[in-house]
Amino acid sequence: MPKRQTERVYERKRLVVEYLRKYGELTTGKLIELTGLSHSQVFYVLKILEHENIVREIKRGKIAYWKLAELQKTETA
Repeated sequence: MPKRQTERVYERKRLVVEYLRKYGELTTGKLIELTGLSHSQVFYVLKILEHENIVREIKRGKIAYWKLAELQKTETA
């Protein structure tokens, strides 16, 4: 993970979180489609958000879905 995040990374994180709030659960491919970012850009942001415990990766077979961690907690409570 980077030691210092740029404004561009903060904006991308905000965008990804906004789409996850709106749609609940999305694949990396759908996030790429919605944001217009490249696969590596989206995956990089997702890994940062996962490290910060903001999102969780959910694997179903070969497909990985991403979900906000706060939503996942309320479903199990």
